[in-house]
Amino acid sequence: MFYSAKTGGFYEKKIHGNNVPKDAVEISNDEHMALLEGQASGMLIVPDVGGYPLLQDPPPPTIDQLAADKLDDLEQGLQSELAGGMAYTMPDGTAEVVQTRPQDEPNLLGLAIEARDLRDAGETGAVLQLRAQSNVVYSLTPQQMIDLTDAAKSFKKQWLAHSWAKKDAVRTALANDDRAGIEAVTW
Repeated sequence: MFYSAKTGGFYEKKIHGNNVPKDAVEISNDEHMALLEGQASGMLIVPDVGGYPLLQDPPPPTIDQLAADKLDDLEQGLQSELAGGMAYTMPDGTAEVVQTRPQDEPNLLGLAIEARDLRDAGETGAVLQLRAQSNVVYSLTPQQMIDLTDAAKSFKKQWLAHSWAKKDAVRTALANDDRAGIEAVTW
């Protein structure tokens, strides 16, 4: 087995014949397998000064990539919080979770509007229904639904504000070329 520093490739005489690059150095099959295993685990195969292959840690990400990765992590944190839903005590005293995922927002908004319309029309009965994360359906009065949807809106606003503050910290650190500042930001 041969390794060429010029091409970064491996060659075998019986496969490549006379097409093995002139700078290629001979390595054992065990060395070749160890290099491939290291590469599979994220290491880089690079030549030493004599052209022999060795494993090296990849360079750290650029500060721009570090910031982009951190912003992605923060967005995932936000989505995770919203996907987990909002703990809420239903009017009957049951501890529940109100779903607050992005796909739940139109339903909550519709319920909030309908509840306000019904309240303004004088309705006080438990005529509105909400299916909680447990899949239990609760009948609520317009005011109870308004209270629930207002709480859900506040819950989402809280997590958005948290997310924005963290993302702003990353952007400020990036603007100041502060790698450690970016790395220090956590959800």
